[in-house]
Amino acid sequence: MHPSDLDLDIVDGALSAVPHSFTITRPSSPSPSMDFSIISPPSPGPDHNNFSDIFAFSSRGPSSSSASFFPSATRHRRFHTVHSSSYALPQISSSKSMRALFPRIWDALSSPARKGKGKGFYGEPYTLGADCSYADLQPLDGEEGELIDDEACFMDGDGPLPSGIDILALLPPELSVHILRYLDLPSIISCQGVSHTWRVLADDSAVWRELFHRRAGWGIDLERALARGWSPESLSVYPTVSRSSRHDSIATNEEGASSRPIHNLGAVQRCFSLAPSPWSPELTYSTLSDKPFTSTPSQTTPLSLPWCAIYAARATLDQRWAVPSLPLSATSPSAGSSAFKPHATWIAGHADSVYCLEFDSARIITGSRDQTIKVWDLAGGQCVGTFKGHKGSVLCLKFEHDWDVVRAGDETGGRKKGFMVSGSSDRTVCVWDMWYGKHGEVCAKVTAVLRGHMGGVLDLRIDRQYIVSCSKDAVIHVWNRETLELHRTLVGHEGPVNAVGLQDGRVVSASGDGKMILWDIESGTRLRTFEGHERGLACIEFKDDYIVSGSNDCKIKVWSASTGECLRTLVGHDALVRALSFDPVSGRLVSASYDKTVRVWDLRSGRMVRLFRQFHVSHIFDVKFDSRRIVSTSHDQKIVVLDFAHDLNAGLFT
Repeated sequence: MHPSDLDLDIVDGALSAVPHSFTITRPSSPSPSMDFSIISPPSPGPDHNNFSDIFAFSSRGPSSSSASFFPSATRHRRFHTVHSSSYALPQISSSKSMRALFPRIWDALSSPARKGKGKGFYGEPYTLGADCSYADLQPLDGEEGELIDDEACFMDGDGPLPSGIDILALLPPELSVHILRYLDLPSIISCQGVSHTWRVLADDSAVWRELFHRRAGWGIDLERALARGWSPESLSVYPTVSRSSRHDSIATNEEGASSRPIHNLGAVQRCFSLAPSPWSPELTYSTLSDKPFTSTPSQTTPLSLPWCAIYAARATLDQRWAVPSLPLSATSPSAGSSAFKPHATWIAGHADSVYCLEFDSARIITGSRDQTIKVWDLAGGQCVGTFKGHKGSVLCLKFEHDWDVVRAGDETGGRKKGFMVSGSSDRTVCVWDMWYGKHGEVCAKVTAVLRGHMGGVLDLRIDRQYIVSCSKDAVIHVWNRETLELHRTLVGHEGPVNAVGLQDGRVVSASGDGKMILWDIESGTRLRTFEGHERGLACIEFKDDYIVSGSNDCKIKVWSASTGECLRTLVGHDALVRALSFDPVSGRLVSASYDKTVRVWDLRSGRMVRLFRQFHVSHIFDVKFDSRRIVSTSHDQKIVVLDFAHDLNAGLFT
């Protein structure tokens, strides 16, 4: 018989053949009944394993609901190995987008589909090289590397732990931290309880810096803080909770030594376990997905700062403002016992009523009926300067805040001078230069006197270009700040102009005739007239598109400057609303009245948050606030400072 007529089988791995009758045929592998891949590709439908959200989560921001980091725990998973030299992590250029990176990671971690036509993460067939599809490969049996019912690769879906892979541990740390930067505070706290690896990643300063800058109204001024003696080491005085807290532990370095205590994470949790603060809401997921991260210069918010402790301190400070609106008085300390009681300081030194005040991070400046202007040290309350330039009561003043702080790029170098203007019942506006003396005292001198009003000057505003003054004579004067020449006179009110606001070349004026008028400085035209109060207006604030007015009708109204619409009316005071201070970013408003009370309002809800009474014993004339304190002045000749951060080193915060 010719060899070509024989039924021969090629011997595997040898250059020879044998008759078929001499061979033994091994049974084929059983038909698969389930998918043996490490991670099953997500299937459509509301109940699919939402692992794909992780990839979208990293490239364009989280969805409105938190993405699951683990596959479903209700299914049994079986893994197998793949022996192929071509099955390796692809080399990805650092210039590739996040969206291009994760499908490759998916393909590297996934094994061939065993049933049907295999599909990739974005619908492409799984491929092994240029011409081979995973779906076309024969199934593996136990001798070829498949692990069947191996204890190390069998995940029990009924156990306490979810099945799946630790995606954050597999990724480079920089990428894992970047993913965590998209999460909100509750999610970060949850991540810290997953594992040691997740704890280290979630503790990263980049994560907490992002959380901090995502909060509306939160900011820091590092140059100012350093100039005032602030140091990161002082953060250790912030409140801590028991070490038994699951999230309040000590991070360790590679050698196992304590590297940095996470003192304040428990304080953060404690803050947000209470009623949520009406201020500083975090941006929503949808907003985060549409907008880039907050861009902050590295020199003002360096990553080396202890951001977790900074976040905890700022959250604690906000929570102290946001408490039930129970009355708190100086004479009844038990009143409002559930509320945080700010530390109160009374400053005395003027010989008559204190009509006006301004303050910054170092000093309070007040004007009085005794015709003097005094400068007080904010920390200790000592008088560090007294000036006299007016021949009547000092009714209003404004100055450049933190003028002595040397900033990056300042050409003046060392000592700097401050700029101040004051208005008086003597009908003049005085322009002052201020500086520090040899012994730390504040000195000042009048450099110019602006004349033109026919009545007492009741209010002032300044910006880089203008000085705006208003008077009992119903006239508003706009002065050029550089030349001190009269730039524009605005006439239109029928009564004394008690207050003005200035912003972006526009002036808003509030008058005893019950009207508010919005003016354009350059043209001198009237843009809009606001009417709604039942009696004359006493005070006004103009910031962003909001105008807030206080009146003798005991009401506060919030207006839209662009539409003229009254957005909200706040009712609560029992007498004339004499002074307002407003932060449009946080929505916090502080008002003072002749009813001897200071009230804190949340403008988003219109709710009165805090009520302070009996700290003054007479009419309150002026009030100002920042992130940590409220300062008020009164007919009782006193200045009262209510400090919400007395036991916190909050000098870093704006």
